Amino acid sequence: IMIDSSNWNVIAAGLKCLQGKGVVNSINLKEGEESFTRKAREIKKYGAAVIVMAIDEKGPADSLERRLDILERSYRILTEEVEFPARDIIFDPNVFAIGTGMEEHRNYAVDFFDAVRRLKQKYPGSLVIGGVSNISFAFRGNEPIRQAIHSVFLHHAIDAGMDMGIVNAGQIPLYDDIPKDLLERVEDLVLNRRADAVKRVLEV
Repeated sequence: IMIDSSNWNVIAAGLKCLQGKGVVNSINLKEGEESFTRKAREIKKYGAAVIVMAIDEKGPADSLERRLDILERSYRILTEEVEFPARDIIFDPNVFAIGTGMEEHRNYAVDFFDAVRRLKQKYPGSLVIGGVSNISFAFRGNEPIRQAIHSVFLHHAIDAGMDMGIVNAGQIPLYDDIPKDLLERVEDLVLNRRADAVKRVLEV
């Protein structure tokens, strides 16, 4: 069972009531190392696993370098100071929306895939999760396009080594079932292969 709340008191109450091994979603470094360490110790006391977001005192990491720096710092605190089991650490390197028309957002999916590969190489005992539906927020209201983007993103994220994804499994087409013309355009968008990728998806 995953306990999911932005209110720490809710998470703490949930941990006390949970049978078996739970997962806490989530902790991060936004409030500094002292708060992060205190929460991690309590999670460890109850034997739960934890999702660690790539967020620090400066906010969410949106570049490959910041993602890796924040999660490396989090891992060091968890394993060295808290003695948290590496197998119970689940990294979330942040999935951000692509297709917004803003240049700085074009490589968000590729940066996520690269972050997953690097994390899996450096910390082979730990896991990686991603909020898949975040990737398509720019296309809200167009469900066929959103679902195709989710399928393509998930395909490449799994290939990169992502262990878990948050997605509506009942509303995601099989990668091989996406019409070829749409698949090519969505692949161009997700993998940042063409400058006009957004325009070509919008044409569909």
